Formats: sequence, C-alpha cells, structure tokens
Amino acid sequence: MTQDTRRPDGAETPEQTFLATASHEIRTPLNGILGTVSLLLETDLSPAQREYAETIRLSGGRLLDLLNNVLDYARLDASAVELEAENFCPARLCGEVVELLSPRAHAAGLDLAVRSLPSPMPGFLGDAGRIRQILFNLVGNALKFTARGAVLIDAEVIPGGLAFHIRDTGPGIAPEDQARLFEAFRQTAAGDAYRDGGVGLGLAIVKRLTDLLGGRIDVSSALGDGACFSVFLPLKQSGDAPADPLPLIGGRVGLAGLPPATALSLSASLSAMGADVSQVDASSGKMPAEVDVLLIGADLPEGAVAAMARRVASLVVLRPEDRGAIARFRALGCVGWLVRPLRMSSVAERIQLARSGADAVEEQEMASGAGRVLIADDNPVNALIARRALELAGFTVTVAATGSEALEAAARMEPDLVLMDLRMPVMDGFEAMRRLRADGFTLPIIAVSAEINPDIERRARDAGADGVATKPLDAEALRRLALRWTGRSGAIVGAA
Repeated sequence: MTQDTRRPDGAETPEQTFLATASHEIRTPLNGILGTVSLLLETDLSPAQREYAETIRLSGGRLLDLLNNVLDYARLDASAVELEAENFCPARLCGEVVELLSPRAHAAGLDLAVRSLPSPMPGFLGDAGRIRQILFNLVGNALKFTARGAVLIDAEVIPGGLAFHIRDTGPGIAPEDQARLFEAFRQTAAGDAYRDGGVGLGLAIVKRLTDLLGGRIDVSSALGDGACFSVFLPLKQSGDAPADPLPLIGGRVGLAGLPPATALSLSASLSAMGADVSQVDASSGKMPAEVDVLLIGADLPEGAVAAMARRVASLVVLRPEDRGAIARFRALGCVGWLVRPLRMSSVAERIQLARSGADAVEEQEMASGAGRVLIADDNPVNALIARRALELAGFTVTVAATGSEALEAAARMEPDLVLMDLRMPVMDGFEAMRRLRADGFTLPIIAVSAEINPDIERRARDAGADGVATKPLDAEALRRLALRWTGRSGAIVGAA
C-alpha cells in the first residue's frame, strides 16, 4: 500500500486539513448557485430567461466537476489512502451512482441504467467507497462525451471477484489516443479541453484507485462505435444473502420503445424474476402472444401508445421531470407509470398491480410529502434551497444552523427525516449524529457533504448516518431523496 503520512496521534496532517477546509469553502457557495438555479428553473420563465438559467447550471456543473477532480487528485497525493473491507451489494452500489448522475443524464437527453449479472447479486467484501468513486468518475466521463443514446453499467460476477463495464454510445476513441487516457492532465484529443472544460484528471484518479484496490482497468473502443471501460477487482464474496432479492413474478412482459440502457437492464432483471421478456415493435402493430403487461417508452407517438394500451395493461416509463404528462398517458389508456431510473422492486410491484386490473388513482403530479424534515445546515442559502424544495413536496421543514440546535429541534419536533450537514460551527454533524443515536433517535439521518470522499462517508456512517448525499442536490433530487427515506416514494399508486 502507500506510505502512511498521518500523524502519530491519528489527527489530520496540515495538508489534509487544508484540503478538507478548501474543499468545503469552495464548494459551499457553488452549491448555493446551483441549488438556486434548480429552483429558478422550476418557475415560469421566458425562453430567454430559461436559456440564461440553463447556461448558469451547465457552467456551474462543469466548474464543480473540475473542483472535485482537482481536490480528489490532490488528496491522493497529500496523504495515505487506507482501504477498508466492508460488506456491500455491487448492484445497490451501482444503483446509488445512477441515482446521483441520472439528473445529469436526463438533462442531456441520455439514458442511464444498471444491468446486474447475475441478478440478484451476492454480497462482496471490499472498499465500497473507493469503488463508488471509480464508478462515479467513469460514468460521469461517459456522460460528458456522449451526445446521444445511453450509458450502461454492467456489474458482473467473475471468478475471483467483480467486473464493472461502463458502456457508452459516444464517438469512440482512436487507438493512438487510448494509450494516454489514464495520464494526469491529458485529454483524449487536443480539442477536448476546449469542448468540455476539463483538465484530464478523472481517468487518472480512476487508474490510481484501481491500482490501490489491486485491480486493473481496460478500455475497448473504435471511432464511431462508442467506448467500454472495464474495471476488474479481486474481491471475495461475503457469504451473505443477496441484499435485494427479487420476487418471482412469471408471466410475459413486453417492452416497447424504451431507451436502450433501460431496456437491457429491464430484460436482465425481469428474466431473473422468472418472466419471459418480449421486445415489441410499436410501428408494426403486432403484439406477441401471451404478453400480459407492457412497459412503454414515453417518447412513442400517442397513437401507438393508445393502440397498445387498448390491447394489454400498460405502464409508461418516463423521466422524473416528465411527471406532468402522467394525466395525458392515463387518458391514452395506461394503467400506471414508472419513473427512471427504475428500481426493480418497484417494477415488480407495479407489474403485479397492473395484472390485478387495478387502475392508477387520480393524484396530483407529485406525491405529497406530509412528513417532518429537520435540515441542519449553517449556510443560509443552502438551507433556504432545501427548505423551499421540500415544502413544495408537502413536507413540514425545520432548519437548524448548528449541531446543538439540531439536537434541540429533534427533541422538540420528532422529525421523520434529518438532513445533517457535516461541517457546522459549535457542534459538527458527526457529533450531532452520535448524540442523536445515543438519545435513542432511530429514524433516518442522511449526512450531507460537499465532498465526494469515501473517508468522509465512512466516518458519517460510523457516527450514525443511514446514507450520505453529496452536494449540490437540485430540487428534484432532494425531493426524491426525502420521499424515499420517509417511505413516500410509492405514494402515488402506479408510480415508482
């Protein structure tokens, strides 16, 4: 492994302290900018105003990616990297990466999904935080250079470990450029730095982390045929039962007009659930025999959707930002809907609901939160953004500016969910979470950090966090997180 550069007493070195402080102070105002823009884009804007706001969002997102890579690369140089073995589910880990990056994919008109081979997957022992960072960088890189189509993560059990394949439908990489892909400060081609605003650190970080884990990374690509980055990691299975067992649903499920990565992901998971899967050509008007439920892409022509929905119980698959079209698809005959990225447990539930003949009840476009959320954040802009986003979803929100205020508020309001910023004055989020758990608080606590750092994540979970979310969280992502952790993500019958 690397040389241990920590101080004998275990405290952070000056270099580590500087990087942590700089990371927090630089990212915090940028998170405020991006969060405010996400709320602004949900208001009524003129076409010109919307274009300006989208430009701010895109430019801020690129700056955030740049900061993340520079600070992560500096952190790898400034200190030793300790590896820890923990039990994790590879499919669930990939799903977390997809959840984080799906807003970026959907905003660019791209599909993003995970295919697990086999499904469900066994548990493994390894440094889940480092593996998540590898996947985050690889998927983010694929999205950056893919103009149309999809990005698919394949998680595959292999002899002696795991393999992750990140496939994209981008322009491909010339053979002469592949040799220097993993060098720091090098772009794939000379014009890429001007096209995407990067400095060529993302893949260098991936290579260093993969080497630390004892694995290897390969790339296969040809110009015009996309690219596939493959990471092979020597890992032992934990022996635990699969974390997300899938029910056996049987029957025959048809897929019509779905985005490519989502279709491949669904085909693998539905087959694992004992269902026969048929690809349906919407333009031909032919329906394979014995199809009892149909999953329909939201981009198909309305006439085709209506024709198929008349013949078989149909669920439309759409993006979170397309929820406003639910009433239109109901009018076309769809009995329910699913929201990408898909969770296979929800897919199974909705298919069984459709088979039972139940129809989606009339509901408002978004599920009402109807829960209590405590936000602990010392930055008033970030707190305001989170409060507005969650109140629009029907949650009752209380804000605390320090860890000690969060303890007092939690005792007073008994929240259903706590969003805990980790860096606050008087008492930080780590100590506040430890005290909440010591006082018997058992409901979900989500640590919120401006850093994509496996060490921070591990410390947060040790302090009592159920999950860790990385800033910036746009309004839609924040609402989905709150709905999921308060058990409200399925509040609309027919939604997932």
